[in-house]
Amino acid sequence: MCKSATLLVAALALLAPANLARADNGNSSGHGDPHVFRVVDKHGKFVGYSLSENLVAREINGTWVTFYVHPGSGVFDSRAIYVHYLTTDCTGTRYVSHYSTFAEGTRVGPTLYYPTDAQIISPHSLRVVSGNGEEGACSPASDVSGVYGAATTIEVDSFGLEAPFKATQ
Repeated sequence: MCKSATLLVAALALLAPANLARADNGNSSGHGDPHVFRVVDKHGKFVGYSLSENLVAREINGTWVTFYVHPGSGVFDSRAIYVHYLTTDCTGTRYVSHYSTFAEGTRVGPTLYYPTDAQIISPHSLRVVSGNGEEGACSPASDVSGVYGAATTIEVDSFGLEAPFKATQ
């Protein structure tokens, strides 16, 4: 393959997720673009738009959020997440890492955490929140600047989904 054709294919691959972001929260049939796959549950209810084999994007309260799914068990549960604070005693606004153009959702037990904004901050403390709601001890953070967003949550059960999941066009 010639160099210009390789660059064209690479450029098109990078633009593919941008087309998904214009989607309409599952109301479209996806038939306009043969490369858009919708992931649905066992009753055909919309889960999200497929970005990879196990990563979907879904609009939640006006924010495009990605999260991992497993066809047999539903939305992947990571069982814990780090939450960061600008204070030294783990009080105030909670922040979670934000490192992509979508808000990265992380399921912890029944709750999906995701950032609603993106800002460069230097957290001073952090703790681990477990799936059972238990919060770990407050620990000092590294004070290294990074991109974070205010942590927002939604209950996964509010989606009303039932595994298994499958991709469809």
